[in-house]
Amino acid sequence: MTLIVLSLFCILLAGLIPFFTAKMKPSLSDKLSASLHVIGSIVGWVFILLQLHNHSDIAAILPFETLFGHFSIKIDTLSLVFLIPIYTISAMSAIYSISYWSTIQKGLHQSVKYRLFLSFFTIFMILLVICDNFMMFLLCWEIMSLLAYFLVTIDELDEEAQKAGYLYIIATHTGIVALFGLFGIIQNYFGYFDFTSALGHIDAHSSLASWIFLLGLFGFGVKAGIFPLYFWLPSAHASAPVAISALLSGVMIKMGIYGIIRVASLFTNIPHWWGWVVFGLGIISGILGVVYAIAQHDIKKLLAYHSIENIGIILIGIGLAILGKSYRNETLVLFGLSGALFHVINHALFKPLLFYSAGSIIEKYHTRDINHYGGIIKVQPYTALFFLIGAVAISGLPPLNGFASEWLLYMGMFKSLLSTQNSLLPVMAGIIALSIIGGLALACFVKVFGISFLGKPRHIELLHVKESSWSMLLPMGILSVICFMLGLFPFILESFLSRATMLFNHAPLMLKLNAMSDLSYAYSGLLIIVALSGGILFYTLKGKIKTDIDTWACAFPYGTPRIQYTPASLAQMIMNLFSWALKRKKSELSMKGIFVQKYQFYLRQNDKVIYTLLKIADSTLLFAAKTRKLIHNGYMGIYVLYIFTALIIMLLYVGK
Repeated sequence: MTLIVLSLFCILLAGLIPFFTAKMKPSLSDKLSASLHVIGSIVGWVFILLQLHNHSDIAAILPFETLFGHFSIKIDTLSLVFLIPIYTISAMSAIYSISYWSTIQKGLHQSVKYRLFLSFFTIFMILLVICDNFMMFLLCWEIMSLLAYFLVTIDELDEEAQKAGYLYIIATHTGIVALFGLFGIIQNYFGYFDFTSALGHIDAHSSLASWIFLLGLFGFGVKAGIFPLYFWLPSAHASAPVAISALLSGVMIKMGIYGIIRVASLFTNIPHWWGWVVFGLGIISGILGVVYAIAQHDIKKLLAYHSIENIGIILIGIGLAILGKSYRNETLVLFGLSGALFHVINHALFKPLLFYSAGSIIEKYHTRDINHYGGIIKVQPYTALFFLIGAVAISGLPPLNGFASEWLLYMGMFKSLLSTQNSLLPVMAGIIALSIIGGLALACFVKVFGISFLGKPRHIELLHVKESSWSMLLPMGILSVICFMLGLFPFILESFLSRATMLFNHAPLMLKLNAMSDLSYAYSGLLIIVALSGGILFYTLKGKIKTDIDTWACAFPYGTPRIQYTPASLAQMIMNLFSWALKRKKSELSMKGIFVQKYQFYLRQNDKVIYTLLKIADSTLLFAAKTRKLIHNGYMGIYVLYIFTALIIMLLYVGK
């Protein structure tokens, strides 16, 4: 417990120190703040490792009372799973911000404010996953949400960020209303005030249990960005500073996942339909998320939509675990929840890696539009390498960590199909959906990497562009190494994930999670074969490969940037397949004559879900405004009539 307090103290100091040092030594102040944040995160990591070694939970009640009661703490294995990305990514963002959000570049006021909010944002996310009392949980949730709003809108002159912030704050407060309802029902009707006392003690067949589940799914689902509640996510993640986008995408939306798992773990005798609902939402979120990502030309929005896709993959795992609990199928519980939690950690690693890489490009080219990039690998080779590692990981390809977590989900689904329960046959839809998601994610990152890093520069001159600073490259390098480590040696998390699964199941499982060890052995053999094959191929083709042909030039040696593929043309075939899910605006000049002098084609593809939701909201507001205008029209005679009518009704009521 002392280590947790020490880590919080160091991170708090990281936020406060710029108040005293930024004016005197701005550069030193930025480094000092980042160093304190990193020290706090290292102390937090030491605490996590000790807890994993001791195999014990920590429970404590702080010796003071607040307006919301005592602050009770419970740190179990599920809390530790979510503490890993909080400590890791917040430290990486602090390092990244040394030059990305430097005091010299952004000014004293912006820098001090940014580091203070970053520090408190980290602290309240840590408190959120360790507090046990419902009211304190809601308090931490609200403060975390407000701090995220302040970070998204930190640039007061950025109109896009301000609009995104308003949308986010409306969404998050809609969600918190549902959470107040959820915890209010548990307290008033079941008499529990904290997670520990309620764990496994609420019968899901009792009255109001399904309302608790649905309120939790809605309230936490808004934060997690599940379908169709993700409408705030693309704009907020795209408009925030890159280091904050990495935290929002890698960590904050996982707090929604944390809440869904915590609430699901409170119940016994779960009905089947709960699992099918979560499983179905996971499939829809995963497929639509990646389809909308492919349609994007804005690199940050594209990555934001991939967050929705990965939340979908995590939900598929949680849905499998709930189904397993409902059907008393240990295989689904073990592989579903282990795969989901492993993917929580993995997504928290490769998504910030991709955001940091994108930030490295945006800082140099001052645009988020992929149409303007091209040939970046020649001037930013390290950024290109790190982006490629993140792209391979998020596409679920071996030997990186994204593959390992998806492998667990595949294993769970295939094993469940071999069972004798015919009622689980619809799980096959999950196998097909996960395959489609993986294939589309790969296609999307072929587009992004090919258009941005390969070929010729399209609109921007690269002569004076240099690689990013060490403080921006270092977090990318560290995350890349961890992605490889967890991909090659996933068994290091085997016992950790098994313990978290037991907590959800309320009892030890008879099965063992040895699939991760098997995967490591398979990798060892595969790597030897790949290394030998690569060596033979390199030796055979050395000096015979023509290297002066540009990518996307179709082997034509004198191509210009105009003949290269564009993001839209490269993704057109896939977009045609999913045109039913897109709001498309297309214009094309018809070609006349044999020798065409001019041809113009324009295609814009938007998210149909957000478009439909905005249209419904617009119609509702318009109807409400017209109705209000009819009632409150400004005529004194009408108001007198209202008063007279009200008096008549009251007299009739009293006379009765």
